[in-house]
Amino acid sequence: MGSADIPAVHALERRLFPVDAWPLQMFVDELAQSETRRYLVAESGGAIVGYAGLMCIEPIADVQTIAVVPEQEGRGIGSALLTELIRESRRRHAADVLLEVRADNPRAQQLYRRFGFEQIHVRPRYYRDGVDALIMRLELHTTEQPAPGNTTDHTQPRGTGQE
Repeated sequence: MGSADIPAVHALERRLFPVDAWPLQMFVDELAQSETRRYLVAESGGAIVGYAGLMCIEPIADVQTIAVVPEQEGRGIGSALLTELIRESRRRHAADVLLEVRADNPRAQQLYRRFGFEQIHVRPRYYRDGVDALIMRLELHTTEQPAPGNTTDHTQPRGTGQE
């Protein structure tokens, strides 16, 4: 993700997470912290159809956000984004990858479990609408490679180029 992608990503953010959407400035601020952050977009047909972000401060990596437009779900985009975030976590020598997922989002929970994430905690009423967050962790020292995802889509994540 580059700064030119922020308006399109922010528009998707508002569409996909109307209650908890990040303000535009938050994306700007996140991209400015390239030493500890990595943000990606996935494109299909020239349009951004997904995005993801990671914060890594050794020894912990934290998935800040991951989203795919509903009409593109089930095509391997989320798996491709998550695979790259896990690879980046390894490159940055993280021991664990953490994330929060809505308790009412079984599809996302299933994706994370497929990659080896385990629920370690619940944050009651974490989201603005009162839904709990499940805290999940992937221990990197116990896994060699990210689990293979659905590869039926040829969409590849595009990062900041600051690798």
